[in-house]
Amino acid sequence: MNKPALKIEDLLLFILNNSNPNMGIKKLNKLAFFLEFTYIFENDRELTNAEYAALPMGPIVNNYKVLIADMVRRQQIIKNAKADPGLEDYLPTERSKEFAPELTGFLLTVLNRYKDLSPKQLEDLSHGLDSYNITVHENGGEMGKVIDKDLALLDSSLSLTSL
Repeated sequence: MNKPALKIEDLLLFILNNSNPNMGIKKLNKLAFFLEFTYIFENDRELTNAEYAALPMGPIVNNYKVLIADMVRRQQIIKNAKADPGLEDYLPTERSKEFAPELTGFLLTVLNRYKDLSPKQLEDLSHGLDSYNITVHENGGEMGKVIDKDLALLDSSLSLTSL
């Protein structure tokens, strides 16, 4: 695949800046996954350099804890002190970068498709994707393996024409 269009940090800031506040880390991970894999399905190239791991609650950004901690350290995001109890929730402290209009339009279209779904609904949707299921099946049900991004090309449910 060609060079990714964005850094994962830029994608996370875009999601946080263009979604409802009080979003937990589970939902942030799922939205990043759906944006990434829809982009790959539609464009046959990576959106970011991030890897996604298959876990029981669906795909997550691999090593997201390190990434989030680094974004907090760089003061790009802060932990939401008003978050619901037990919810690991972050707020952006800076605006996301400006992207080309066609990329911004694409990201907003996909984000609007998924951002009002609950974390559980996003989890259930991700469990129906071939990319997730093939990864889990090929590893004998073992969780935590990285999902091959090329598998996104099999997930026709990600097509924007199905909107």
